[in-house]
Amino acid sequence: MITDNVVLKMEIKRRTFINLALATLGLTSLSCTAPRFVRLGAGTPGGAYFVCAGAISTLLESAGMNPRVQTTGGGPQNAILLDRAELDIGIINNIDAIQAVYEDRRENIRSVLPIFNGIHHFVVRADQPIYTLSDLDLQPFGLSNRGSTHDIAGRQIFEILNINPRFQNAGKGDTNNMVRDGLLKGFFATSGIPMPSISELKTSLDLRFLEFSDEEYLLVKEGAPWLLENALEAGPYTGMDKPLRSFSSWNALMANKDVDDELIYNIANVCYSNPDTIERAYQAADIDPNLIETLVLPLHPGAEEYYREKGIEIPQRLAS
Repeated sequence: MITDNVVLKMEIKRRTFINLALATLGLTSLSCTAPRFVRLGAGTPGGAYFVCAGAISTLLESAGMNPRVQTTGGGPQNAILLDRAELDIGIINNIDAIQAVYEDRRENIRSVLPIFNGIHHFVVRADQPIYTLSDLDLQPFGLSNRGSTHDIAGRQIFEILNINPRFQNAGKGDTNNMVRDGLLKGFFATSGIPMPSISELKTSLDLRFLEFSDEEYLLVKEGAPWLLENALEAGPYTGMDKPLRSFSSWNALMANKDVDDELIYNIANVCYSNPDTIERAYQAADIDPNLIETLVLPLHPGAEEYYREKGIEIPQRLAS
């Protein structure tokens, strides 16, 4: 007959054996619940998010954080996956972050650090009689992949302006081919400068960059107050002889709110301690803790601790 004392001794031996086995593997019993790697949401291969995520992954790897870069559909999908805790960190544009949290009620996303500013580009074939945004009404016009940051931002602006192009969604390569073949008049994109796909297209086709009229600019400022007033500088693109007034929105590294504070602190620390790694990988990146004013969602507590330790003033709207 097995007594309660015997059962208790057997259970103690079982637990001791498990803990010894874990110790042999260099783990502890707590390792069963600790994250084995950092899941980093990037974007599509070759895009700005994928490039920046690769550079961040390199830094995390060097710091022993065992990152796993995941190919995703970009910012909007990263927001969904972060909210569901299917990613630990990911890159999201402020436009997508605002929509995710304040419209779609995905409330588990927090800011970590800004990475690069995306300038709005409206590009058309130079051989077409299209000189203003209103000339795009009813014209075939590209917005990159459906549900991408480019798609969401472009539709927002055209809706505000009551201009109705015939939108076509496709990847950047396919969009370039359709512009080259005359199937599209041009496309919209929000990107760091210079945008590689625009530079590539300009090697085989003359392009024209469109600008907001004064009235259009005021309408967008009122209708999309989260956008920053900005300009397309003439230097990075051949054929532009003056800056063009535009808008921009920052792309930031964000995290699920329940990711360990110490982990997020360490991620912020390694990125800010090695900004050149990210800035060399992507020319438009600007890794500077003094740019946290550009963030739109409250900080993750681990990131907030980092900024406070460094003496960075934190706006009240970002306090966790």
